[in-house]
Amino acid sequence: MALAQQSGMPGSTPSALAVNPTSGGHQWYTQHGNELRASKLIGTTVQNDANESIGKINEIILSKDGKVAAVVIGVGGFLSMGEREVAVDFKALRIAQDSNNKTTVTLNATKDSLKAAPEWQWIGDRSGTTGNSSAPTQQPVSK
Repeated sequence: MALAQQSGMPGSTPSALAVNPTSGGHQWYTQHGNELRASKLIGTTVQNDANESIGKINEIILSKDGKVAAVVIGVGGFLSMGEREVAVDFKALRIAQDSNNKTTVTLNATKDSLKAAPEWQWIGDRSGTTGNSSAPTQQPVSK
């Protein structure tokens, strides 16, 4: 297998080796430099444009096609007490690296707009696979 992934092999690329998945084979994947690991994003503090901490990412929601659709942010609590969760479209986040190579997440929203946002409700228990907001999805309100 290791030989098949070398760049000198015919039909392979330096970043990935694909076998037709419909014929029972596997599709191998190699990390690209601009990607994030979900495990590193979960727990990250989210700040607003005023550089205030507005919550932490508790979950990442995937669409049926496997793309990141939203993140669930715990807001309004102290040490997880009194916290409520809101779902935010993933595209609304600005994700960057600071000078210490730490991931930073910024959302254009005020604390008040997040308090007023529809609360994310898990269907079944938290280990379930689906959930929804208690009201139609809304964009965060700018300050």
